[in-house]
Amino acid sequence: MLKMNLTLRVITLLLALPAALFSQDSAIDLPGDSLIATVVTNPSALPNDAQLAERLNQLSNSCVTPRVNAVVKGYIKTYVQNKPEKTKSMLGRRMTYFPLFEEKLREYGLPNDLKYLAVVESALNPKAVSRVGATGLWQFMPYTGIDYGLQQNGVIDERIDPVQATDAAARYLKHLYKQYNDWALALAAYNSGPTRVNSAIKKAHSNNFWVIQRYLPEETRNYVPAFIAASYICNYFPLHGLVPNDPDFDQQITSYIKIHDGVSFSAIAQATGIDYGVIAALNPGYKRYYVPSSKEGNYVTLPQRVMGTFVQYLNGLGANKYALDENMSGTVPAGNLGDGRYWQTSLTVQKPDHVARLAQALGVSTDHLKAWNNLISDYLYVGQQLKVWRPVIVQRHANVQIESPAVTPAKTTTPAASKPTNTTPTSPANKPKTDPPAANKTKPEPTPPVTKPAAAAPTKTSAAAPANTPEYQWHTVGRNESLQDVARLYNVPLAQLRTLNGDKDGSLQFGARIKVKQI
Repeated sequence: MLKMNLTLRVITLLLALPAALFSQDSAIDLPGDSLIATVVTNPSALPNDAQLAERLNQLSNSCVTPRVNAVVKGYIKTYVQNKPEKTKSMLGRRMTYFPLFEEKLREYGLPNDLKYLAVVESALNPKAVSRVGATGLWQFMPYTGIDYGLQQNGVIDERIDPVQATDAAARYLKHLYKQYNDWALALAAYNSGPTRVNSAIKKAHSNNFWVIQRYLPEETRNYVPAFIAASYICNYFPLHGLVPNDPDFDQQITSYIKIHDGVSFSAIAQATGIDYGVIAALNPGYKRYYVPSSKEGNYVTLPQRVMGTFVQYLNGLGANKYALDENMSGTVPAGNLGDGRYWQTSLTVQKPDHVARLAQALGVSTDHLKAWNNLISDYLYVGQQLKVWRPVIVQRHANVQIESPAVTPAKTTTPAASKPTNTTPTSPANKPKTDPPAANKTKPEPTPPVTKPAAAAPTKTSAAAPANTPEYQWHTVGRNESLQDVARLYNVPLAQLRTLNGDKDGSLQFGARIKVKQI
């Protein structure tokens, strides 16, 4: 009877795990490290309690004291055995978002491993929406988002914007820690709200999460165990044969800038040469695929290698002037071991060191440095060889393709082919899966707008056309698209579109071709 009761209790605990773990868009969590190189003959096997405890105790600077129980083991089983493909996708997304999380947590003086909280919340999916309306990487409810200054309207939802939401989450977590002076309680309050946690503290006459746990809602009861399991899988996934679906370098090594001008994604693509889908993926908070003008400013995230080009484009608009951040500029190496967009350098560890400290000194993310070098341990030994990837800075993008009605548009030159004149890049050969992707790796699926505007590179008009015949940039009207939508998409005056297209009203016919501007 006792054995049956224990079995039923374990089943009940597993059923009570937060719904995000089992949802279609759910994520997986946390990185850790082992001091000893481990050979695993059966990667899908789960660690026993002693192995799990040892590995968890080796996690450096954990803000929550690790504990092994049935719920923690249940999560790990889901990551490793039940949902391995979702785990691989989540682990790949960490390469895009963990560097940003680390930067913001460091800015607010918070523990680095709080980045795993977003794994529990959203599986690192910026467009995740819960059944109660919590949205984004950090799952802000509408009213909490408003409290922390996150805009929500028909054009932008900053709960989905990685930069704005991460900044708000860091401020909220700092506020909760000041209230409880305990990270386990702060995490519980992040999930269910301070009112429920305060009530549980009062009922249990204790400030210990594990003591008040039974007085909390079921999901919150399992929240800290979920955080522990997330930290385990993000650190020890190589021991279980999980190979992350890492994104292209352009979605790993990124930078962001606050701008006040309105600009469309198509204009950004033309100015920088970056694929439209990459721009949309890095800036998911903009619902209509353009950045609205704003006195307060909005953030745009782009591959770091083209940020200088984007700043030059913005300054050319004339409305506002933007300074070039030091991270947006750089020198091109004399020899290039990469694909023309990114190059590799190497270094030798001179003294025992910690990955996080060295990564910060090099100006790269801890997770990038570990992934690029297949590291499990957080500790480095003397003589260890490490490789670091750097962007080839693009000073100006010149290949602009304009759709012309007279001829078939030329193919857009891919960013990988735009090689600096003073480099001789070579394509990397069969890099390990953990290396950042090369240019010839399949690009991530784009998030298309209603209509994807043509890319940009001047084409010649038909030979039969007179030399003085004006050329125009054209747009094919998407379903339910208005003239106002097109004006916003290309950041051109509405009056200009009406003049070029016979004083059209706001409604347009699906599939029609209209002029955008004269070339």
